[in-house]
Amino acid sequence: MTTKKSLLLLTDFYYQAKGREYFREDLEMSCFLRKYFNVFISHIEDAGQLVDQVDIVLIRNTGPQIYHPRQLMALQKRKDLVIFNDLAGKGDIKGKQHLFELYRLGFPVIPAYSSKEELHSIPPVERYLLKPLDGADSCGVKILSKQELQKVDCQNVLIQPVVDFLHEVSFYFIGEQFYYALYAPNPSKRWVLESYVPTEDDLKFALKFIDWNSCKWGIQRVDACRLQDGSLLLMELEDYNPFLSLDLLSKDVKEQFLEGLCLSLTELLEARTE
Repeated sequence: MTTKKSLLLLTDFYYQAKGREYFREDLEMSCFLRKYFNVFISHIEDAGQLVDQVDIVLIRNTGPQIYHPRQLMALQKRKDLVIFNDLAGKGDIKGKQHLFELYRLGFPVIPAYSSKEELHSIPPVERYLLKPLDGADSCGVKILSKQELQKVDCQNVLIQPVVDFLHEVSFYFIGEQFYYALYAPNPSKRWVLESYVPTEDDLKFALKFIDWNSCKWGIQRVDACRLQDGSLLLMELEDYNPFLSLDLLSKDVKEQFLEGLCLSLTELLEARTE
């Protein structure tokens, strides 16, 4: 009989997020993981006491990295640990900076600027979105008119024009493998999601960002908005600990995703022990 490997699931059962119940998702995931691993659960702030006692670490719904930078930095320094999340990712694990970079590289991204002066290069719009560079979960986000924008300090923020879109859609990956998509039919209700079957063009769009990020392991979520002409623009590349909305998935899709997660965890362990 093969001995199960041990897995430490890092979370924060008390983190509050609008429209989402993080703790329920992690409890459900931990139950499934027990089929293949001996699972231990810890708050990320206590990770230092436990990481040396397990075979692999999985960071899940701990909340944004800005709330535990010291713990994340400590994990990033531990090259001897097997951590499923790719902590060298280039997406939201480093804040909003990836949106500047992708836009300047010519990727299909909502235009992103770091100063008001740069806005002269695009036609004026009625409203602008300001996001803190290290923000997450809509913390500190402001929507301002052009006149209001001129009166505020724009240090350490991302400035984007507010675009008119039909809906938001998210594509979920484990490593570079696509598993499912969900969309929000009502633009004003981000977390009221429904199942979505992506087209071939939709997947080509999402894979552009997965390929750019080059994360072989971990879970990634590509968040996009569909414009009135049917095209997609990236809103965010979540590569640290994206919420998965597991409770909205059909039984088959959920099981396929969780089986894929367990397989990927096992493959990483095998790769690190060769």
